[in-house]
Amino acid sequence: MTGIVQTETLYGIDEESLLFIDDRSRIPWDGIRCRRAYLVSDLPISTPLPEQVVGVIPRDAMVIRAIVTLYTEMRESYDIGDRLIRSLNEKELAIQEKQKIMLRDSRRYNAIIKNATDLIFALGPAGRIMFCNETAKRYLSGGRDSIIGEALVDYVVDEDKDAVVDMVRKGFRKGVPARVEAKFHLVKEKTGIFSCMSTPLAEEGHIYALSVIGRDVTDIRAMQQRLSLQAKDLTTMINGLAHELRNPLTVIGAYMKRIERQDNGRNADSLGAALSGIHSSISRIEGMIARIEQYEATVNMELSYGQTDIRALVRDVISRHAPAHKVTIEGGDDFHAYTDAGHVETAFFRILENAVETGSDRLHVALSSRSGYAYVSLRDYGPGVLGDTETIFAPFYSSDPAKIGLGLTEARIAMAKLGSYIEVVPQAGPGAIFTLKILMDRRHRVQD
Repeated sequence: MTGIVQTETLYGIDEESLLFIDDRSRIPWDGIRCRRAYLVSDLPISTPLPEQVVGVIPRDAMVIRAIVTLYTEMRESYDIGDRLIRSLNEKELAIQEKQKIMLRDSRRYNAIIKNATDLIFALGPAGRIMFCNETAKRYLSGGRDSIIGEALVDYVVDEDKDAVVDMVRKGFRKGVPARVEAKFHLVKEKTGIFSCMSTPLAEEGHIYALSVIGRDVTDIRAMQQRLSLQAKDLTTMINGLAHELRNPLTVIGAYMKRIERQDNGRNADSLGAALSGIHSSISRIEGMIARIEQYEATVNMELSYGQTDIRALVRDVISRHAPAHKVTIEGGDDFHAYTDAGHVETAFFRILENAVETGSDRLHVALSSRSGYAYVSLRDYGPGVLGDTETIFAPFYSSDPAKIGLGLTEARIAMAKLGSYIEVVPQAGPGAIFTLKILMDRRHRVQD
């Protein structure tokens, strides 16, 4: 029989083994350690058997083979059961661990929602509040639970109620996110401005609620209003300053002409030098006034978006303002952006003007695009930018005392109005590189 090992000793026998003991063997009964042992004998057994021996079987190979097969299958079943039990135990432990994690995360999420600084609501189809966090209760009802079941518009000022109703209607009917900014009645007879974003909650194709998050933008709007007023005041002051400076300059110019007519030749040289200096100073002040007005015009210039051929725009600016310079243009075939051509032209003209003033004998323009931006890089081969790259954009900063120093300032404000930027490589070995980073499609930033 295969799979059966004959031995003369019990030493080294595994407890899991199936043991057949011949009736003629001389092994001691107390040496049996196996869990299942059979005595093989055809003789009648009169002496009591030890408890380790399961029973007596005849000396028949078929019986032994049947017992071996049965024991083998039994052990395999036990092993499968053990593995199944271990697997179930492991799965149960894994489920328990996941439940602990979910419970922990649920507590964390609940704590985050409960103590969030934003107002968080769940609205039903009628716009009534199904759920809200503690912040919403504290803002709207002093922490009482009476807010549940009430209509959200009841807490909105009259002029903004329609906008909130439209947001709820759009969420349930169209199933799309919506945003609205509205004023809310708060506790202690206060009002606050909240930017509310709603998101439909769907299950099996049915929208059962809207999740609404309201962010307090009261301070931001107050700051925007203050900055707007400051900007208007600054504009008024600049216009008034330009007007007030022009009046005395006109008077000074008139007196200078009178002095020139009355001059009888005495001290002509010194008088001429003085008048020349006065003329020069007046011209500088007038130039400064003109540049301030140009900057102000750029700030107030209306935005008009459309498809713009960037390469054609660059070539046109170069032909009009730097025709005598050797300029090479790289890349940009069929190079378009949905932007405001006037602001891009102003920005490029100012960095071109700055590059020409370096005295560089040649200029290089590289056009490229990536990550939603068009890049217009202008490189000169002059001394590069020696100072801080942020300082060069400051108003009235110029390395040349004869210059006004508003060109790069105007370029930066033109780009900022487009949601775009100017990047600078101050030392390009040689020269410097100024890059207009233009948002290729402003519409991508517009949200409904």
